[in-house]
Amino acid sequence: MTFGGAHHRRQSATTCVSILVAAMLVVGCIGGLPSSSQSGRVQDIVIGYTVTPSEITLAPGDEVRWTNRQGAPVDIVFLNSVQEQTTCGRGFGLGGVANGVRLAPNRAISLCFATPGHVRYTVHLDTPTPTGQFNVQGVVHIEQGG
Repeated sequence: MTFGGAHHRRQSATTCVSILVAAMLVVGCIGGLPSSSQSGRVQDIVIGYTVTPSEITLAPGDEVRWTNRQGAPVDIVFLNSVQEQTTCGRGFGLGGVANGVRLAPNRAISLCFATPGHVRYTVHLDTPTPTGQFNVQGVVHIEQGG
């Protein structure tokens, strides 16, 4: 009896491990993008009470990292579709890259762009101004030899 019980426990453990591995593969496929740049170069955009720099130029495969240094969440809205242009991404969750993302305080997200072009975005900032919000436009230029 003990031998049969041990065999059953081993079989159950093997089944659990198989299910866990399959779930991890599915999650990896849904996420869709690798998490590191092809070139190894990272350019930072810092979001405080403004966005610095608001315009950057990089080469295909470089990574752009947006970091929220405000004490409140900010929204980054891409004005054109970026899904087909990206080769890596971090911080976008299981849904992958959408038209926008909410970025929590002291957090970062990043994308790598594969093809030359221009990616326009708006950062919606909560500010101590009378209107309470400030919108900053930004552009990422992806150029060969950028």
